[in-house]
Amino acid sequence: MSLFVNWLEKMHVDTIITNACSRKKHLRSTCSKCVDVCKSGALVISSQSIEINLKHCTSCGECMIACPHSAIEGMANGREFDKSSLVYNDDFTPSIKELLIYKQRGLTAILIEASSSLNQNWTTALENTNRILSILGEHPLPVILKNKKEAFSRRAFFTNLQNEARKMAKSMAPATWKMEAKEWNLANYYKEFQFFKVELNTEKCTLCQTCFFFCSQKVFEISNEGYVQFSSEKCVGCSDCTDLCLEEAIQITPELQLKTDDHRDFHTKQCDSCQKWFYTFQAEKKKCPICHDRHPDWLSPHG
Repeated sequence: MSLFVNWLEKMHVDTIITNACSRKKHLRSTCSKCVDVCKSGALVISSQSIEINLKHCTSCGECMIACPHSAIEGMANGREFDKSSLVYNDDFTPSIKELLIYKQRGLTAILIEASSSLNQNWTTALENTNRILSILGEHPLPVILKNKKEAFSRRAFFTNLQNEARKMAKSMAPATWKMEAKEWNLANYYKEFQFFKVELNTEKCTLCQTCFFFCSQKVFEISNEGYVQFSSEKCVGCSDCTDLCLEEAIQITPELQLKTDDHRDFHTKQCDSCQKWFYTFQAEKKKCPICHDRHPDWLSPHG
């Protein structure tokens, strides 16, 4: 990689948490995946939201990669690529998610100096990634030795620098060096597989549809044919649905497998109390969830 590109990658870009973050969408969120991986203590969760202390932020990129919603924008420092290879750097350890996404974006190998060797953290991450790639039907990521860099003459050095400067200047803008929306969303890269299993307890669920509206991945959908469709291959394990479900009717379990077609039939009924139409999994239900839970002395919300 040229000195010009190395210099560009060291340019500071502030890390920003977008409104796609669960903590900014609803107060019941328990998601802390970004905080869990932040080694500098730059992320602060309050009862109302989540903020980044830019004085402490090192732009390591760990929070961006860990966020299930890809809700954090910025630039991940420390990652260096040589053509289609990721250059080994013991200053960070790539996560399995990171390597799986790099693989789909064209990564073919891990590049390392001949005089060095992967530390234990890298070795474990790579072994686990290759195990998953095997399940996904993908080729493993090998470790290859880095060739010695060719020596440039003074003239060749400045010619190379000038040519790369021209190419980068044509397309470079501040946003180019930030993570694009959904770039770290694993579900977008392996659409024939599911990384999480979504289960719904139909005995507890009232079909209030709160999870339907807050699920940014559209895992839950009402079909016109009279069933609820569960698209587990879209699930990113953000826990929004489990945090919001008052009935504790949803369970999300990490589980890698081919995507499954899962659906549950429901009934469309008219409430005996308010006469409003509602959906339910229980054929014997006579009242909508609101009227069913309403105390007899309370005023009806339907007037």
